[in-house]
Amino acid sequence: MKVLLIEPPKKFWFVMGEYLPPPYNYLLLAAVIEQQLPDMSVKVIDSQAENLDWFDLEEVIKREKPDAVGSGSHATCNVYKTVRILDLVKRINPETVTIAGGAHFTMMDEESLTEYPNIDLIVRYEGEKALVEVLTYIQNHGFPKEGLKNIKGVSFVNNQKFYRTEDHPPLTGEELDALPYPAYHLVPLEKYHFAMMSNNPYVILEGARGCTHNCSFCSQQVFYRRHFATKSVQRIADEMEWMYDKLGRRFFWFADDNFCNGSPKLISTLCDEMYSRGITGETSEWFAQMRVDSILSVGDEGLAKMNKAGNYWQLVGAESPFTEVLDIYKKGIEGTQTVEAIRLLKKNNILAQLMLVLGHEEETRETIQETMRWGTDIVKPDLIITMLLTPYPGTPMYDDLKQKNRIVDFNWTKYDMIHGVCDMKYLTARELQEELYLAYRHVFDSWKRRFSGIFARNKYKRRIYWYYMRAGVIGQLKKLIP
Repeated sequence: MKVLLIEPPKKFWFVMGEYLPPPYNYLLLAAVIEQQLPDMSVKVIDSQAENLDWFDLEEVIKREKPDAVGSGSHATCNVYKTVRILDLVKRINPETVTIAGGAHFTMMDEESLTEYPNIDLIVRYEGEKALVEVLTYIQNHGFPKEGLKNIKGVSFVNNQKFYRTEDHPPLTGEELDALPYPAYHLVPLEKYHFAMMSNNPYVILEGARGCTHNCSFCSQQVFYRRHFATKSVQRIADEMEWMYDKLGRRFFWFADDNFCNGSPKLISTLCDEMYSRGITGETSEWFAQMRVDSILSVGDEGLAKMNKAGNYWQLVGAESPFTEVLDIYKKGIEGTQTVEAIRLLKKNNILAQLMLVLGHEEETRETIQETMRWGTDIVKPDLIITMLLTPYPGTPMYDDLKQKNRIVDFNWTKYDMIHGVCDMKYLTARELQEELYLAYRHVFDSWKRRFSGIFARNKYKRRIYWYYMRAGVIGQLKKLIP
């Protein structure tokens, strides 16, 4: 039996510059199939890395003649590309089983199966267990849909009736430890890069999954059901060492939503383990993202230790300076904490990337301007990335705004955090789109900030500002205004 996991042809988020990430979720699922179903053939088709357009991809599918094809969309903006793949597969061979997964299809399973009939079934939430069970079923029985009722974690339509079977529980830390290393041998590893961040090619590394917090706009906390599980320190270090020695990588991107859940003890122990294996800031670089309160919990000493181990860049989701807005977002932090967290990162030579969200229901042009001034003049991070509030399906924010008829655009392609899709109380979707452009101009069109950026002591900050000056990101944002 042959299985294809396909990353579709697509463009990536231009705000982050020119980059190509490895399709980590497919690589991990492929590794699980290789481990647990060794008599099956599995391939990962990464259209970007292999320079495949839609016509090329069609030829690949025809040549491979798969029995089952999986494609997914953790990001809502890529839903239609997944659907296009599965439509293409069915056009080539209607007998091929088509499987969708990821956050969007998990939350919108019934709607998706109704609207896109070429999806045979949806694997919900984490896919490792359910996908193995589905593929085993197909191999042993073919694809009579009646039998899918006995498989946990799937949704499907049979005889015009929708079925959603019992969920698999979230994976535990012990189960994460037992997962195989991602199947990087199935893709052209040398192609993956992030031009703005490093000259080194990179790999994605998963230390933990999930988040225990309850941010109202976050699809991740819904997808992982507010559950957090971490691999052991030994396993994380083993995987890093494998990537370092066997794959020759020196740039690691931790995919964790909140690195080590902000545990000072876990971070300290992990850094000690990295040192013992020769993985330090002198030999490697790694990126992580952490909550504001987690950074404060780790503190000055812990951040210094992280930087010594190679952590040179952190993304910090502060979202807003206003307590009332942070309460709407259910962030559980205060603006003053953000100021201190950014100060600590910069003190320890870790590039501080601040994330701000514009466009809440009570937003005005004045509050946006105040938010941006707070970011540049008070918080003073190394980099500010600003996004528009995007109500992802399944989140409390989506349910609330949909009920209030605030959502005016259900074109999922625009759910990428840089398109306005809501008419709020004082600003329309178009006006919010314009404000996003002006927010980036506020950050990058200031000659004072440009000068401080291109001559910064932090080499990564210098790299960012030179890159943004050449990449034309602001011009691309202007083109998005209707």
